[in-house]
Amino acid sequence: MSTKFKLDQKIIAKNIESVQSYMAQNNIETFYVSSFDAYLNEYVPMTDCHRFYITGFTGSVAEALIPKTGKVKIYVDGRYHEQADLECDKSLVEVVKVQANQGVLNTLKLDLEQMNPKNIAIEADRTSVGFFDELKDKYDVKILQNNELATLIDFVKAELPGKITHLDISLSGATTQDKLKNIFKFDHDAYFVTAIDSLSWITNCRGYHLPNLSSFLGTGLVLKDKVYVFIAKGIEVDCSDAHIEFIHCDGSELADHLNTITKSLSLKNIFIDKGMLNTQNYLILESVFGKDKLISKPGGLVEFHSIKNPGEIKAMKDSFRRGDRAIFNTIKWVKSEVSAGKKVSELDLYNKTSEMYEKEGAITQSFGTISGAGANGSIIHYSDPKADVFIKEDTMVLLDSGGYFASGFATDTTRTFLGGAKCSDEKYKKIYTLVLKGTLNLQNAVFKPETKGMGLDAICRQPLYQEGYDFAHGTGHGVGIHVHEGGVGIGPTRNYILKPGQVVSIEPGIYIPGFGGVRLENIGLIKEHPVHKGFLCFESLVNIGFEHGLIDLSLLSEQEKKWLNEYEDLCAKNGTSFLN
Repeated sequence: MSTKFKLDQKIIAKNIESVQSYMAQNNIETFYVSSFDAYLNEYVPMTDCHRFYITGFTGSVAEALIPKTGKVKIYVDGRYHEQADLECDKSLVEVVKVQANQGVLNTLKLDLEQMNPKNIAIEADRTSVGFFDELKDKYDVKILQNNELATLIDFVKAELPGKITHLDISLSGATTQDKLKNIFKFDHDAYFVTAIDSLSWITNCRGYHLPNLSSFLGTGLVLKDKVYVFIAKGIEVDCSDAHIEFIHCDGSELADHLNTITKSLSLKNIFIDKGMLNTQNYLILESVFGKDKLISKPGGLVEFHSIKNPGEIKAMKDSFRRGDRAIFNTIKWVKSEVSAGKKVSELDLYNKTSEMYEKEGAITQSFGTISGAGANGSIIHYSDPKADVFIKEDTMVLLDSGGYFASGFATDTTRTFLGGAKCSDEKYKKIYTLVLKGTLNLQNAVFKPETKGMGLDAICRQPLYQEGYDFAHGTGHGVGIHVHEGGVGIGPTRNYILKPGQVVSIEPGIYIPGFGGVRLENIGLIKEHPVHKGFLCFESLVNIGFEHGLIDLSLLSEQEKKWLNEYEDLCAKNGTSFLN
């Protein structure tokens, strides 16, 4: 079943009133509330997302400002414009719709400049030190520590996370010792790691501590020959690697442990990622090592784990094959049920997708499945599948799903399909075919080393531009232990250099509110071109046939038809083409 933690708007109003009363008592003009947890994770359960308690918005990415009086302002990007309008009470919350390529946090900062508050309050454990640095240069920053906001709002208390387990080398592809040798050039360097996917990667451990994530909650001090991992008391660990030591402690004890570990070491540089390090931990590190030793290194270890080793590639390919079958069999089931005259709702599709992944060996989903029928397909991150919205033969359906299998690497795939076999709506066919053109053109791109993600973006968007369409999200994100991995991406502002071994999504879309939406997402492994020396290309890790009932062949070039036929042939060999 699809379950969502919800709050009545009266409770949200009460929460806002409590915070604004606190602000008035303490002479605070503005309060910044992020979407993050203490580990600055992108995907946070709504029970632990403080922003949710004051807005009611359930999307993963947003920023909020609470003024001393008046409406809360929530900033959302194009993926969430419709969703925020539907979920937020307009009498309590003002939805600020951030336009493409402007950035949610950048827009919030511009608003702050216009508001020009004398001071701003932050939660230290949920605000990145990078943003804190920017704020303290312009405003008097009042720091709330140790979850102080919980004295004002009745947050749900989290349960103790499950056991942390160690992967077999057949799934990780390299030992922690091997990875450390690749990372370190100097004995006197160290990394303080707060990104939980990076910590899971360097330790080859998984914990599934948060919904839709295979990683575990913790922080780590990574040295040349050992990784010290700091986790909450009571968490079980099954790991016998001598190069990893798990230490159970709470936040107040972290400084003592760091002092004990490093007192005999001559550490010169402790690298930190200011975008993934919360302000509270930064202040602890500063007290232990001093400010001068804390060296900003954006991305931290991401540059290393974004490039997959052969063992990881093998494991990911196996996961995607399983995911392919789950999605293919789900769509076949929908078509069979609909053709038999049975009712299939969005919620039925959501649940069947989970069931099919489980049959293929999935431990859990890598994000909340998106199953939008008809007009709901235009809501880019539609997260509330309805039991009373049904799929008919002429209904266009957007299904975006992914799973975690034995290796703990995420999969992610989107297919748009019909409830039946044929489409009578020419507009459906047109937008589907334009998106298909974008996917085919980018998936078959050949490019030089040193090419950046922004250099490939237009290849995908150009067929849409030609007909006056665009989409308000990036074209591609990295995929790894988390379904959104840093270090690689494709979009108008993505300046990452694309490198062999990286895995990135290819996902153009067209979304028309009130009408419907199309997204076709494959995942590409960047590799050296098999024929043209000195060039790179993509190998698709996703092989699921397209919906030919929605393809207008007259809109495809001869080259695009050739690419489509080659892809369908590959899908047919894997038993996942709908043409058979």
